[in-house]
Amino acid sequence: VEAAIDGCSGSDIQQCLIDPNEFTVQLYASRAADPSKININFNLPAGASIVPVQRFTEDGINTYNFKDENPRLFKVTSEDGAFSAIYTIRLWQTEMPFTYDFETLSSDNPYHKFTEDNPSSGTIIRRLELASGNPGFELTKMAKAPDGYPTVQVNGGVDGGKCVKLETKDTGSFGSMVKMYIAAGNLFIGTFEVGNALANPRKATNFGFQFDKRPKTLKGHYKFKAGDVYSAEGKPQEGVRDKCDIYAVMYEAENNSVMLNGDDVFTSDKLVSLARIKPEDVVESDQWTDFEIPFEPVKGRVIDDTKLKNGEYKLGIVFSSSVDGAYFKGAVGSTLYVDEVELICED
Repeated sequence: VEAAIDGCSGSDIQQCLIDPNEFTVQLYASRAADPSKININFNLPAGASIVPVQRFTEDGINTYNFKDENPRLFKVTSEDGAFSAIYTIRLWQTEMPFTYDFETLSSDNPYHKFTEDNPSSGTIIRRLELASGNPGFELTKMAKAPDGYPTVQVNGGVDGGKCVKLETKDTGSFGSMVKMYIAAGNLFIGTFEVGNALANPRKATNFGFQFDKRPKTLKGHYKFKAGDVYSAEGKPQEGVRDKCDIYAVMYEAENNSVMLNGDDVFTSDKLVSLARIKPEDVVESDQWTDFEIPFEPVKGRVIDDTKLKNGEYKLGIVFSSSVDGAYFKGAVGSTLYVDEVELICED
């Protein structure tokens, strides 16, 4: 009986963001993509089907023309034929931004979604929507308003503007039932697959976006305060203080299907370079603290010039209010504010 789009992939697609409430899909494609022939493989519920509302002559098998019409409407029909939904799919050809100020939301219903839009030239934009675990927290029904989610936009940024606030939250009776007792506030470059949120939560967070520069430093500003009671598996742990996490990873991705996730982001043999704040360097303060974290080679690996030119690397940036939140360890109330982040690359 389901009529929905659960996911999209393709040879040119770097990122897919689905809003199941608004029936919209944002597709971010590589700058080299031909917008008249975009390969899209739709992940649909069992037996469901999808067709464009208007078909163009350039449309083929799993390829669609976004050059002459963008966005496009697609109709999904359930297996039994009794239910259907119209999705609006927009294609963006984009490069990854270099600065992140968290001033812009693409949506604030039912939770905040962040968009970064750097100055662009020509038809290629430097725009990206950031992902968070907010869609997973929605399953708990603990938030009564957008500002009740773990990842929200707030006032009080470094220069008086807005910033992002990440807070570790209690997941209530639902979380206890599925043994996911807390939800860390997080924000990252990549995608969150809500369909995996319960079955395999660490694989629900997929990090990275195509990148063709050599990163040197991740810098910015943060404020952090740990929650009072650290817990693991729902049980308080004496003498343990929560820490936040800020890191960036550069890794090999020979095609767009390659994504590091919460399970393998630090252990994959594809990982080439890592910039990560050290736990002992985390400062708890009500004042903004600067961070400047260098990228370091992982196990002596180096970035290959040919692969870089061919777009065979991805880069992900991740912020979390609890360093081990992916394992449901942390303190409810741990709060991380982040603002004015910049990715510094070699010339």
